[in-house]
Amino acid sequence: MSDLLTAAKGAPQDRIPMAALIPGVLGLIPFWGLALLVAMPLDIPADLAMFALVTYGAIILTFVGAIWWGLAVHAPEGAPRSWMFIWSVIPSLIGWSGVMVSDVIGIPMIMIGLLMQWALDLAAHRACPSLFAPWILKLRTLLTVAAVIALAIAWWQGSVL
Repeated sequence: MSDLLTAAKGAPQDRIPMAALIPGVLGLIPFWGLALLVAMPLDIPADLAMFALVTYGAIILTFVGAIWWGLAVHAPEGAPRSWMFIWSVIPSLIGWSGVMVSDVIGIPMIMIGLLMQWALDLAAHRACPSLFAPWILKLRTLLTVAAVIALAIAWWQGSVL
């Protein structure tokens, strides 16, 4: 919890607004809840939890890709708008493909998709700092790391089961 408060502090332009931080962290609940269900199945079979996790990951990939569509619409002069529009649909295709294959393959696909999106967010921020506020990269890093760790735990547990 102190890490979340630290993320919300800092210089005003770097500070993650609570209005973005809270829903972002709440969006991690399905990742961690389903990962725990895979590791410790209760009344829900582990394979159902894995499928739900891959499906949720695909939805989140679609969401982060859509952010790029919105950024491209309002991109400042010099930003690679055409490339951003094209990329904006790739995460949803990765997510959809992850749902269409076995969970053992689908979960790593979702993890790779999230990490690719994060890496491109970082590259875009470095190439065109005015593209989005500095706090967005801090928030995306926090959420990506937390989601990928949950997916990795579920994937490892699911492959052991």
